[in-house]
Amino acid sequence: MKIQTLLTIVLSGALLAAGCVPPAGGGYYGYPSPQVYDPYYGTPSYRSSYDPYYESDRRSHREIHRDLTREQQELNEKLNRKYDKAMRRLDRQEREAEEKLYRKYGGNTSDPRYQKQSRRVDQKYDHKRDKVERNESKGYRQGVRELEREHERYHGW
Repeated sequence: MKIQTLLTIVLSGALLAAGCVPPAGGGYYGYPSPQVYDPYYGTPSYRSSYDPYYESDRRSHREIHRDLTREQQELNEKLNRKYDKAMRRLDRQEREAEEKLYRKYGGNTSDPRYQKQSRRVDQKYDHKRDKVERNESKGYRQGVRELEREHERYHGW
């Protein structure tokens, strides 16, 4: 009885192991091997269809870098437009606040209350401009990091 049980275990283990071995073509279950020829390195790179750069593997290394550079430039232009829009809005709001203050005190800029309120308006909008600059640089850093990660994923670093 023990020999028959032992043979059953060994045979079922061998059959299980044989089913897990890839076929001679290099792929699994009739699918092709994930090897893709990389023209830059001249050797096959082992990328799967799950890799976001799998479809773009047909491009050369120089083309990949050109596209990443173009994306970086587009990001910079987008952030610059956003920054300019925010600064124009703040300039307009500050100008309107100063005009309102001027009307409130009847054009008397030597009034101490006018001067105090004018300083507060200046401080308020200076603070807002600093905040816009911080957010713009934060967006730029995040965009650069994202593009760097894409570049590293392409190279498999």
